[in-house]
Amino acid sequence: MSTTLSRPPHLESSIHRVAILFAGGPAPAANAVISTAAVSFLRNNIDVYGILHGYSHLVEYGPEHSMAEGRDYIRINHNVLKRSRNSQASSSAAPGRIPARTSPSRRT
Repeated sequence: MSTTLSRPPHLESSIHRVAILFAGGPAPAANAVISTAAVSFLRNNIDVYGILHGYSHLVEYGPEHSMAEGRDYIRINHNVLKRSRNSQASSSAAPGRIPARTSPSRRT
């Protein structure tokens, strides 16, 4: 029996590998979008890779200079996604912004 909360069926696809590249800039909920896309691919047995450093170094790669795992890209799996969701980062805070410290309230 299918309900609205059931998982979507597995899709047959000729795609075996995908790479996700985030170019940066202001993008509210980018982490949620990336992890949701990665989960969808992983559920359909498609390997997912995350390109590190955005577009900045892509022109350097070619037959003589191939990409290396860990230096230029990471393999994304459910454990990586789980760690990123459980990190200390807050989706409501601006990236790189340090929250202001406040002094404790005084009793009067």
